[in-house]
Amino acid sequence: MAVFKNTSDEKQRLDWQVLQNGWTSLYWQESILDKDLDWFQKEKYIVIDIDSTKWTDESRLHKDLKKQLNFPNYYGENLNALNDCLSDLEIKEAGLVIAFRHFQFVDKYFAHRLLDIFACKTRLHSLFGKRLLLLIQVDNPKYQIEPVGSSSVLWNGAEWLDSKRSL
Repeated sequence: MAVFKNTSDEKQRLDWQVLQNGWTSLYWQESILDKDLDWFQKEKYIVIDIDSTKWTDESRLHKDLKKQLNFPNYYGENLNALNDCLSDLEIKEAGLVIAFRHFQFVDKYFAHRLLDIFACKTRLHSLFGKRLLLLIQVDNPKYQIEPVGSSSVLWNGAEWLDSKRSL
């Protein structure tokens, strides 16, 4: 089942515009982010708006994510646990939009790892027709981050083991 219809009207939708290029959009002006978040709410998306300025260390980030995303008590507050819990994230209504404001406060290396995990999980949820989008607001109009969500080219299931490939 397709997530969108192949019509010109659908291609004008904000969700389609974000998803056609991945699962994440970068914002500089908060007024534009606010306008887009309003659009998503009107379209019945669940919106979670998180202020990243409090993320002075990884521990604080994980505590916020646990609370905001309603992770279970056993959430291990590390990137591996985040990866696991995002797999089980319940996405209701039209979809889920997570907005990270002032994201430039997050260490660039860690930010990339974090967004990469989210991108991989948004791809997973899309396999089940669920929409998960990330809107990243930064206060620096020159901010850039390396691409996220790249996929490895893996061996097929029948040849996964080295021994199956005579190695």
